[in-house]
Amino acid sequence: MPAALLLLSAATSLFTTTWLLAAAPFTVAVEPVGFSVRSNGEEVVITQVVPGGPAAREGLKPGMQIQNLVSPLRPGSHGPLTNMNEADLRTSLTPTWEEPLIIVVGTLQKNAMFTLQRTDKPPRVEFPVIPLPPEQVRLLTVHQQLRYTTLLSRVERGEPGPVQAPTVDIQQDNTAWVTQGQLQVVDEGGFTGKWVHPRFVLKSNCPERLEKLVVRGGAGRPQTLRPEPGSRRAAQQFTLDLPLWSIRDVTQGCAKGLTELTASVIAEVSCVNDPVLRKTLPLKLALTCDQPIAGWRVSRLLLNMGENDFLVGAQAVVPLEARLASLIPQATFVTVVEVDDKGKVTRRFATAPVTGEAKEAKEVKTEVALDTKTARTVRLAAELKFADGSTRLTPVESVDILTAEQKAKEERDWVEGNEKLRAFTARIQKERPDPCANVAATVEWIQQQPEVSHAWAPKDGHNFNYQVKGFDQPMIFMCHHR
Repeated sequence: MPAALLLLSAATSLFTTTWLLAAAPFTVAVEPVGFSVRSNGEEVVITQVVPGGPAAREGLKPGMQIQNLVSPLRPGSHGPLTNMNEADLRTSLTPTWEEPLIIVVGTLQKNAMFTLQRTDKPPRVEFPVIPLPPEQVRLLTVHQQLRYTTLLSRVERGEPGPVQAPTVDIQQDNTAWVTQGQLQVVDEGGFTGKWVHPRFVLKSNCPERLEKLVVRGGAGRPQTLRPEPGSRRAAQQFTLDLPLWSIRDVTQGCAKGLTELTASVIAEVSCVNDPVLRKTLPLKLALTCDQPIAGWRVSRLLLNMGENDFLVGAQAVVPLEARLASLIPQATFVTVVEVDDKGKVTRRFATAPVTGEAKEAKEVKTEVALDTKTARTVRLAAELKFADGSTRLTPVESVDILTAEQKAKEERDWVEGNEKLRAFTARIQKERPDPCANVAATVEWIQQQPEVSHAWAPKDGHNFNYQVKGFDQPMIFMCHHR
């Protein structure tokens, strides 16, 4: 026999064998609702009904033939039940916890529709593995596919996926800046007169739903955190601050040459239908000691909304705003004070509580009348009082009392400084045509120029600032990244 005929004969034999295997009868047990069926490629017949199960209670009996499947709908499962293989038939006849099995059954007398609801407990996590294998996605119901697609998109965005047990983690990045033994700034946090309050994020995830999260640590009272009313998200996150290090800890840490301090908080996570998870979470505070502090790091909490200078003998009333939106923790009282060149309080003006509308707006407005008998520099600050009983001063806002001669010289200096700023800005545009291409390199170049007193850029790289010698205002260069 020719080789081609032998090959054709073998292929025909293989096709016949495969067809016979596919058409071989098989039995499938649909355990969640208590019945079994047998398929022979031409009909699907109920062979067994478990006494007391959902199928038995609804009246299904052995010998009944399933004519049609109404629900649940699985878009990936095509064709009639009689054409399905064993795995697809079992999946198609298995209801979900929210979608009952609805089938049309034919008997010798008539056709009838039966609705079978599973009564077993649903799993803790519907999709424990993300992403699912394609063969499993194909057999999801319409409702399951919607939930799966939503969950998959959240996971792809970096949001937490499903978990089998409660979890809690911490995210923080805090640095304390100390100059000449004095705490000046806390990145991503703040401080009172006694304590440093690092701001951090707690991320919890529950198999079902979070009831509450209790946080203990430092000198403050335990804080109980709860999801927003009506929220059913399994994953929750909370931003908070706690008094974890004393001011003395920080300043002595710099004196000892330390580069960081450590502490910990205890988180107790209460999830629905789960035992409480108690976990100790470490935190770190980086120390930057006696290094230049970029101006953008220091928040101007007290702002002069009026004139910056007055002539000797003139009436001088200065409107002030204490803007507390960035203050961590929030103050309870604000007092406007005058300080000397060493930072000692020499005079107190009005005191205002941070309550009601001021607390909501995080803004306290007042005005002070200054003594203008002699030429001098008036240094104004806000004395902030906190819930722990301590106080601290904000950075100083200066107002000059000038003679006519001093005023004229100041105006001349401003014009000259402005010309220096314009000349240096033109030089940047000439020597660095695209300064935003590499903001860090641009700032480094600016810092090396003799006309500049200082330059800096925030972490996001969306702008950079510099100040020219002889001009008291910084120049802000905005970078619009695509």
